[in-house]
Amino acid sequence: MTITRIIIIGGGIAGVASALALTRLNKISCSIYEIRLEPSTIGGAINLTPNALRYLEHLGVLARLLPKGCEVRHIDVISQRTGQKLGAVNFDNLPKFKHRALRVLRADLLQALLESLEEEGVEVQYGRRIESTRELADRIEATFEDGTRVDGDVLLGCDGIHSSVRMKFVQADRKPIYSGIAVAYGLLDAAGLSERLQFNETAVHSGRFGSFLTSYCDAEKSRLYVGAVMETKDVGSREGWALKGKDQEVTKNEILRRFGGSSVPYIEGMVKKVDSFILYPVYKLPPGGQWTTKHIILLGDAAHAMPPQGESVGLALEDVVLFSRVVSQHETKPTTQIFADYEKLRKPRIDAAFKEANFRWETAKDRGWLMTVLLEWMTWIFIKWMNISKEKDFAFDVRDIKI
Repeated sequence: MTITRIIIIGGGIAGVASALALTRLNKISCSIYEIRLEPSTIGGAINLTPNALRYLEHLGVLARLLPKGCEVRHIDVISQRTGQKLGAVNFDNLPKFKHRALRVLRADLLQALLESLEEEGVEVQYGRRIESTRELADRIEATFEDGTRVDGDVLLGCDGIHSSVRMKFVQADRKPIYSGIAVAYGLLDAAGLSERLQFNETAVHSGRFGSFLTSYCDAEKSRLYVGAVMETKDVGSREGWALKGKDQEVTKNEILRRFGGSSVPYIEGMVKKVDSFILYPVYKLPPGGQWTTKHIILLGDAAHAMPPQGESVGLALEDVVLFSRVVSQHETKPTTQIFADYEKLRKPRIDAAFKEANFRWETAKDRGWLMTVLLEWMTWIFIKWMNISKEKDFAFDVRDIKI
């Protein structure tokens, strides 16, 4: 069958990017429905890898996004214990990668995607909660809480890790798992810090009780994004929230207990300058799982959420570009065959990415003093191996896959 109409559930990055790709590149009519009343601003500043930037360029979004972010050549890894640089993750290979990385507010990325989508005459319909679906021989019907009913050839579940589409219509028992890690993040003005910074764009300060991320997040380097990645009990929130009053004070004190008083003096000054921290519990999905039914397919975090969150955005964009290509090449096949072709190409890479993300995320937990020292001695070896591995990964492009 030829796909001409697609229903998209979720107006975040995966949903809007899907609509943009399928409308702009495949000339398919798309309708987007989002449960929130307005675009989400939760998520802080994310690091878009060279792959992600190439996909955004492919979608016609990159030019409007670049002026809003800070180009990242390296992520420096610094020991909180000694203050010494342990190594750096390298993005500075333009001949192979075409772009370096970009640290940008998640809200700015979503806004750039929405502006590009508006040029195609597609708008997100907000405040729409999906209630039920009915899969027929040649189409799918979706009914919303307000009684509205729409139909299409395909329904994309792009509604994130806590996906209603996945849990209601695809695989009810595949539920998010709390990782044991939460990120407390905030923004501050770069001017006025008294201590000299030990990084040019971005740094991860590694210590016993987790890691402390610092990064410029605008082209002028006037704003700094900071994030304390630390082991905590499940704080019981799905999306993250701005801390108020006593909670704000308690969280700041806890960050200072874990990361202040180290051999990196500017961390303490940064924490004190943040007006308001947002606490974001990190969830992940069990690996594998079901992504499709006859007319439904999950993309992005709805299918394969994993930490770290910045790279999950890149994987979502990769989903979008690959799915667009598969639809274009196999548009006359049944939807079940199109979905199967996509999964065959996609799942091996996702499985590998999940294993790597899990391994790295475990280092954010309390390691004890002795293990911290031992890991610091080994970090330079790990980073050297990682840069070799990532050189191939950052050069990878789903547009080069034979379909």
